[in-house]
Amino acid sequence: MRFLPAAATVLIVSAALAGCSTVSGNGQASSWAGSSGVAEAEASTAISVLLNNEFGQALDVSDHKAVAEAQRQALRSQGVGNAVAWQNSTTGRSGQVRPGPIYQVNDTTCREFVHEMNLSTRHLVSRGTACRQDDGSWKTLG
Repeated sequence: MRFLPAAATVLIVSAALAGCSTVSGNGQASSWAGSSGVAEAEASTAISVLLNNEFGQALDVSDHKAVAEAQRQALRSQGVGNAVAWQNSTTGRSGQVRPGPIYQVNDTTCREFVHEMNLSTRHLVSRGTACRQDDGSWKTLG
């Protein structure tokens, strides 16, 4: 019964969106900036919303920037499942972000994504959902 998990996902996303406000392009840390560069503070804050403690403790600021940029590119892509890879030559850490299908919730465009990260001897996976704001940026729910 695949319908039940899909319906539960839609209900959860709908509930989350009910409390969301539109983020303008004023550089708030929780939005994905439309420019190609991502400020360190913005990247750290945006990724900390997504990543659980295990990920957050394993990454430094330069990793956060690389992850945030890969996520931004993945969310903006039109493809489903096409991985956007990232690598930090300073820390030796790497990973990829795979975007899921785009769907609509109350006239808002959303999509799920999966982070896979290689951290030394560990391979970590994290899932999230983001919705496109009026200014074209993506806001991670959670």
